[in-house]
Parts: sequence; C-alpha cells; structure tokens
Amino acid sequence: MFKNCILILLLALFLTMCKKEDTLVVDLHYEYFPVEKGTWIAYKVDSIAYNDFTQTVDTFLFYVKEIVESEFDDNEGRLNQRIERYYKDSLNGNWLINSAWYSCKLPQRVERVEDNVRYLKMIFPIANNKKWNGNAYNNLPPLEYAYKNVHENYSVSNINLDSTLIITQEDEQTLFTEKISFEVYAKHIGCIYKQHNNISKLANGEIVSGYKYTYEAFQWGH
Repeated sequence: MFKNCILILLLALFLTMCKKEDTLVVDLHYEYFPVEKGTWIAYKVDSIAYNDFTQTVDTFLFYVKEIVESEFDDNEGRLNQRIERYYKDSLNGNWLINSAWYSCKLPQRVERVEDNVRYLKMIFPIANNKKWNGNAYNNLPPLEYAYKNVHENYSVSNINLDSTLIITQEDEQTLFTEKISFEVYAKHIGCIYKQHNNISKLANGEIVSGYKYTYEAFQWGH
C-alpha cells in the first residue's frame, strides 16, 4: 500500500512537470521590429563622399522619415507593410515623399525590401552571437549578419535607451580598405542608428575614395 502511494505521488509529480514544460513560453523579442500602422522614425543623415578622380571630399546633411503607411498581402498571401520614406534637406523644411520600401515580419524572421533588394534583416528568437546570411533572399554575395549587445543600453541623439541590440553586417578592415556596416535597434522603436563605411586608403591612413554615412534617429512615434 505504501509503495503504491509513493508511485502515485511520483506519477503526479511527473505529470505536473510535463505540464509546466508544455506551457513554457519562449520570448522571441518581436518588439525590436515594430510594424504597426502609423509607426514612424525620423533620422538625421550624415554622408561623406571621397572622389579619387577629382581629389575632392563632399559632405551632405539631410533628413529621412520612415512611416509604416499601410498593409497588404503579397503574392504568397503574407502580410506586408508599405514603408513610405520622406526626405528634406533642412530641419525646418517640408517632408517630401521620396520612395517606398516594404517589410514582411514572419514568426521566424523579418524580410525588408530596400530599393528593390530583399534583405533578411532579423531572425527569431533573438540571442547574442546568433548568425545568418543577410543576403539569403537576393542575388548578392552571402553576407554574415550577427546579433551582439542584446538588451543593453545605447544612446542616440542624447537619449539613453535601455533595451537595444546591434546587428553587425560587415566588418572588414585592412591596411588599405575599410568596410563596416551595422544597425542598432531599440525595443518598441525599431532601427535607431546605422552606419556604413566603404573606403579605400593609403598606407598612411589617408582616405582616397569611397563613402561613409550614418542614420541617427532623433524622433519617433506611433
């Protein structure tokens, strides 16, 4: 009788543990890429172009605003977002529509079409050092993306945000070249900063050709 009671208790404990495991929910951290209609971010864009033919350096400063304008189903029946992109050349100028990009947020990944090129921007669940091919859905050479500094602080436009992550996209530096590309995302906001450098240098470090640009968010909302 005593043995039977012990067996019944052990069985009950086992079933309870199985039930807890079955109901375990994994946080995929979808909040880093919000796609709700009306979500928007405004960026200050700084750009430098180095021309080795004319031996000139040109700098540009302008502003870009991205708005999730509407939703639609693509030819595979997947829900997509139309992202309207606006431009102005001064802070006090008027926003003028410049182009439209698209995003598709799926349970396992985020695809985004930028200037007719489809990139694999994120994969879920998000975790440090997780890697994937950002060019998996286009004809460009494979490019390894990776998460780092997940859920850490990051300051943008003098605003400190406590839940951000960095996606490294390219980090190739030699004596004569520098190719650096990364994006920073914040929970419930989206991409708050991105940088891209593609330059050629002399052995003394002097830049002779290529370009650099940064996007820094300064306003956002829903």
